[in-house]
Amino acid sequence: MFYAPLLTALLLHAESGATLTDHELLERAEAEFQEGVHLRLSRDQARPHFRNAAGYFDALRQRGVCNPVLYRNLGNAYLLAEDLPHAILSYHRGLHLAPNDRDLHESLAEARQRVVYPASGGLGRPRSDDPPPWLPYLHSDGLMFAAGACYLVGCLSLTRWWMVRCGRLLVAGLLALLLVGILLGWLIIRIEAQNERAAHPLVVIARDGVLLRRGNSMAFPPRYDTPLYRGVEGRLLFERDGWVQMELSSGEIGWVPQETVLVDRP
Repeated sequence: MFYAPLLTALLLHAESGATLTDHELLERAEAEFQEGVHLRLSRDQARPHFRNAAGYFDALRQRGVCNPVLYRNLGNAYLLAEDLPHAILSYHRGLHLAPNDRDLHESLAEARQRVVYPASGGLGRPRSDDPPPWLPYLHSDGLMFAAGACYLVGCLSLTRWWMVRCGRLLVAGLLALLLVGILLGWLIIRIEAQNERAAHPLVVIARDGVLLRRGNSMAFPPRYDTPLYRGVEGRLLFERDGWVQMELSSGEIGWVPQETVLVDRP
């Protein structure tokens, strides 16, 4: 059941909140993870250690530690503990901080390979969201700084061209201002994507055999006869009376009980 790792994390966090430093939490998480690796040939013996490691890593997250390495380690611990929903959620959180992190992309792809999808049709199958390998990632602040620097270069180049009438300065100034427009457009797209993610956060199916229904009640018939399994991804559209309306990555929309999903909230 997907509740076990959560319960472990809560118990470990309650213990560690008063007694352990962040460094000690990290040491315990790494020790538990390595013990799980040592026992990997016996899954039943290794699984509790990976769950404990996930609990300690999650306790660090709840303390405010937020970086791609932590989310990759947390996702790996959940994945080896056979908790696909939390693993996928953790990898997505890491990719939100570092969209070009190849290890996180590969880990998410591996986790998705373990999700049970329908043998026919595309219900619930995620689209590829890997960015082009040649496209650098800049945070919004970096885009603003780059746009400001290009604007300054463009203004100086055009001012100098006005004084000396050198054609290369004119070309350089115009190219710099063109780049300003591109960077500002990129920034607008980035802000819209961030707003979209905040308004419609990631939803991950956390139980096997969940049916998408036509409304927020068991009285409504299923929208599709095919059930969804742990790890299927979508985005939140609406919440009402303990039910969640979600849109799957493949575009289908329906309602599921709130207790059957994980929602990517802070």
